[in-house]
Amino acid sequence: MKPTTAFAMGTAALRANALGGARPLNVMLAVTNRCDQRCRYCQIPARRQEEMTTAQVVSLLGEMKEAGVVRLGIWGGEPLVRPDIGEIVAAARRLGFWISMDTNGTMVPGKLDVVRMLDHLVISLDGPRESHDTNRQEGSFDHAMAALEATRGLVSVWTLSVFTRHNLDAVDYLIDNARRFGGMAAFQFLHHNDMMGGSTDSMRATDDDYREVVERLLTLKRRGAPIASSTRYLRYLLHWPDYAVPRRRSARGGMRCWAGRLYCNVDADGSVYPCSLLIGERPSKNALEVGFLPAFRFAGAHVDCRSCDAACFTEYNCLYDLDPGVMWDWLAAMWYTGRQRARAH
Repeated sequence: MKPTTAFAMGTAALRANALGGARPLNVMLAVTNRCDQRCRYCQIPARRQEEMTTAQVVSLLGEMKEAGVVRLGIWGGEPLVRPDIGEIVAAARRLGFWISMDTNGTMVPGKLDVVRMLDHLVISLDGPRESHDTNRQEGSFDHAMAALEATRGLVSVWTLSVFTRHNLDAVDYLIDNARRFGGMAAFQFLHHNDMMGGSTDSMRATDDDYREVVERLLTLKRRGAPIASSTRYLRYLLHWPDYAVPRRRSARGGMRCWAGRLYCNVDADGSVYPCSLLIGERPSKNALEVGFLPAFRFAGAHVDCRSCDAACFTEYNCLYDLDPGVMWDWLAAMWYTGRQRARAH
């Protein structure tokens, strides 16, 4: 992450901790629900919404910039299915956002012109072929590996793995793979609600099995493995009381939830939610109708959960709590992938 980006986010978080208030620093923007894969734990492609046009997305990006947004995470669906995704990323680049994108990798080799404009790329990878294809769909492993090969040295890349009962033994493979491609590996558990993820009970492992894999990750991270997930997040995850219940109304681990105060999620139709876990479960306002900032403030007033086990949101909460260990972990992770990228050149 650029020093100017880290400084802007750090000073705003410091102000929020000291004085309170809300300011959107970080936006996860879903540009589409469409996807060219049908993963077994994702129902997003089944959602039917009127997608924002290119002009609407670009206008919204301008409003976000004016509101103080620094980091933009682009996701979906599969964001690369949009024919205009290059225009969207180019507009975000011109506005000065630090831009990341989540992808399944299928279209990456044919969209390297878009990838080159990103600061960071996250490719879904759940393990070796059998584990990955069981979690997602047959043939998807080959696409993810082709994406990793195509982006070697081109952009900072992490893999993101979702643990189910089918891939708990894939940790060593995923870490070795990260080393091979010069990236890092991040991990999370199933956490989406029924609207976004469908019924995933049959894919869950036991709580004891989940805790065992987290302990394995903590051991490997202490040994210097390229694991992007922070130590605090992994310890927090280790003590989560019930992995079948991803959200709780009480705070855990001395951590505050900053959803709706320092970050938010913009849905594919322009509706603004505190985070993606609350899509369809909380009232929202559409940024295209009322403006981004009013929609963000409305979202922040409708948060009644206080903690979750979702990787990205827990990591954001740790960062915005100004946890020194987490800040060090993330700066070290970004430095590592930047160094590996430079070596690949």
